[in-house]
Amino acid sequence: MVFISDHVDCIIIALIIVIPLLLIVRWVFKKEMEEKKLENFLRVRKEIIPQKLQAYERLTLLLERVMPEALVLREQKQGVTSLKFHSQLLRAVRSEFDHNLAMQIYVPARTWRLIEQSRTELLKLINTSAASVNPKSNSIELGRTIIENGANDVSRLLRKAIDALRKDVELLYR
Repeated sequence: MVFISDHVDCIIIALIIVIPLLLIVRWVFKKEMEEKKLENFLRVRKEIIPQKLQAYERLTLLLERVMPEALVLREQKQGVTSLKFHSQLLRAVRSEFDHNLAMQIYVPARTWRLIEQSRTELLKLINTSAASVNPKSNSIELGRTIIENGANDVSRLLRKAIDALRKDVELLYR
């Protein structure tokens, strides 16, 4: 009986020592893991933020470049028919958007949807304006028709997308 009671005493003493020790080791291990997670988060954030900002800059520039007035003025050339100018405008818009398509991974889905909606409305404006103009007329007539027919509505939508980009960038710094 004495033999069992000696072992029970030893076991109790061991448990009194081991349990707090295990709890301390667990706590230290958990703290280290939290610190490593934080370090990794900060490292990734430090690397990603400049890329995100560049994406926001590129998308803002894209939206500014496809504003109807800017697009018409930039693409307008003397001696070009409305038909040729129409295809030139469509090609320019598609090229601008295709060039920046990968930037969508850096912006929230709702912002990207606004950008896509802007593109769709711009292409619709160009197509409906071209349909209302004689294909053999001068490109200036198509440009004027685009600006008169709905440039304000499309520009408003493009501005809304730019504002969404600005708000997203503000959130990066909070």
